[in-house]
Amino acid sequence: MKIHLPTYPIGIHEITEDLNPADLDLSPAEFSHTVHVSIRLDRHDPYFDFRIKLSTVAAAECDRCLNETSVEIRTENPLLYVVGHAPEGDLVDDDDFSYIKPGTIELDLTQDLRDFLILAYSGRHLCSEECQGLCVNCGADLNTGSCICTQG
Repeated sequence: MKIHLPTYPIGIHEITEDLNPADLDLSPAEFSHTVHVSIRLDRHDPYFDFRIKLSTVAAAECDRCLNETSVEIRTENPLLYVVGHAPEGDLVDDDDFSYIKPGTIELDLTQDLRDFLILAYSGRHLCSEECQGLCVNCGADLNTGSCICTQG
């Protein structure tokens, strides 16, 4: 997703777009639903202060029963761009803070959006909070009934 900077004068702007997961180079096996992007851009020169909200639904394997489930992803992330060059000896080590060259016309946020979604997707996935998982002895799905093995 590219932002054409001259389009946005000083002030606050709302930008929304629906993206195909393929546009973000996301796995079609996991991400098959549209990614809704909502950006609040606060431009106050030399700063472009972005507040990015993303939402979509992804497919995942339940960590307890191994059945396929849907995971709703909602994430909000900041990004700050400063027009100019990093001062000599600048020790800022922050992934949410970047310098852009004076005269830059377009910012490509595609990689940032992809990274935000992948970070929000990773972690534990459950088909439900009540999921009982699989029997540790025979592997039966305890959500569909009890198993026949003896649990010791």
